[in-house]
Amino acid sequence: MKFRLVELLQCVRCQGPLDVAADKSSLRAISSGESFSCRQYCGRHHTTVMPSSADCADCNKTDIESGFLKCRACGHTYRIVDSIPWLVDEALEQSDRRLSGTVALYSHLWTDFAPAALSGKTHLDEVEGTLGESVVQGRIGLDAGSGSGEDTLAMASRHPCTEIVSLDISKGVYEIRRRTAELPNVHVVRASVLSIPLKPNLCDFVYSFGVLHHTTNPKRGLQEIVRVLKAGGPTFLYLYEDHEDNPWKAFPLKLVTALRQVTTRMNPKLLSAACYVLSPFVVLVFSLPAKLLGKFRWT
Repeated sequence: MKFRLVELLQCVRCQGPLDVAADKSSLRAISSGESFSCRQYCGRHHTTVMPSSADCADCNKTDIESGFLKCRACGHTYRIVDSIPWLVDEALEQSDRRLSGTVALYSHLWTDFAPAALSGKTHLDEVEGTLGESVVQGRIGLDAGSGSGEDTLAMASRHPCTEIVSLDISKGVYEIRRRTAELPNVHVVRASVLSIPLKPNLCDFVYSFGVLHHTTNPKRGLQEIVRVLKAGGPTFLYLYEDHEDNPWKAFPLKLVTALRQVTTRMNPKLLSAACYVLSPFVVLVFSLPAKLLGKFRWT
């Protein structure tokens, strides 16, 4: 993580400001091609591992590979692991079965099944094509629940003057870091959309594709998105529809929901194997009928 990111973050427990605790040996020089103006973080906070000259821009040129972030208000510390800050409650993650299962599943998916490069049309392209406008607006944006980083990569590479905070609770964040390593305008954070570790009124836009409905509290996730969004800023969300008014679509969803009572308790690798075995059945029973029924207005 860059020192620049510290200026955007806050403690998820008490919303206090964070300081860096890192040894000089954990710092690594990175690309100097950033186009962001210096905010004088080093001089204002007197960090011990960076120069304090008022005109320095090293906060955008130095990667903190390991260390800690410490809250000045409550004293809680968060680890920096392989250049990514972990702003999560690790004790809760281990004790909450549903949360730990979600983290394990998506960590497996985003590290073992992520495409090596942009694979044709992204979700971002679909959203922009549907809405007829650019998602990326302003100077700072948040990709909330960024998975393996495909949309983050698209946003950051197409808009090099906009900083993108790419946030996900899974260890897929390391896939995001790998894919965006050459993009100086990306900040990767491991955290939950239910406790976004960003300061309020920070983001010019927020993008979240297919995330909130997978959380334990979608309403809280939406409240967090609103909190970090600047007044009047747009948010682009994709959520599942329950199709209560359409029994043709509601029944398959109810069936899937029932199956999830079993699949959410399965080991991620065992679940992957089961998906390979059952995929022809899913195509035959769900995908093909859905395409056929989609041709009729009454469905």
